[in-house]
Amino acid sequence: MKNKELDGILAFMLEADKLKEVDRTGWTIVKVDKHENVGDHSYSTALLSYLVADLLGLDAERCTMLGLVHDINEVLTTDIATRYDKRMQTLSPDLKRKTERSNELKLIRALGNSGKSQMRSLLDEYYEQQTKEAKLVKQLDKLDYIIQISHYSPKIKDKEKVEEFFKNADRVINIPEVRYIYDKIKTKIFKERGIKSE
Repeated sequence: MKNKELDGILAFMLEADKLKEVDRTGWTIVKVDKHENVGDHSYSTALLSYLVADLLGLDAERCTMLGLVHDINEVLTTDIATRYDKRMQTLSPDLKRKTERSNELKLIRALGNSGKSQMRSLLDEYYEQQTKEAKLVKQLDKLDYIIQISHYSPKIKDKEKVEEFFKNADRVINIPEVRYIYDKIKTKIFKERGIKSE
């Protein structure tokens, strides 16, 4: 029985590990060379989630796991960038969400009962957005690319493209502690780039 579970874990990891090869589309769109991949982003989101959740007295370990798996579907879906201008969106938000959900559930099929149950619980929680932990990680997912833009900003020529990243995050981030970090980075980047705040 244990060997069957281990075979399932191996099959799952052979797929899940491909996350390290999936490009972050947002950075490709703005032409940042040698940018992070989705695996890098998931690691950063997980670490950020642990630290902020711990500070807020939430379940930090659960948030870490949510951060690790929140984009697991992108092994199959790839990274479909969320655009501020909906006309530029390659899939409607509803279809994007359904496609991502379907693909994350396909990925966990290889796992044995215990692993599948645990992974399904995490994915359901993040998808449903009903717990404080899931809501926090959703906002930290956005904050992570705002932190990353502080590294990439000098490589992005177009001011408007930089502003788009902030406009997307601005619609989502409303937890005061997450907003605090977001506002600090936004003020710094906008000042450096000569962008006027609205």
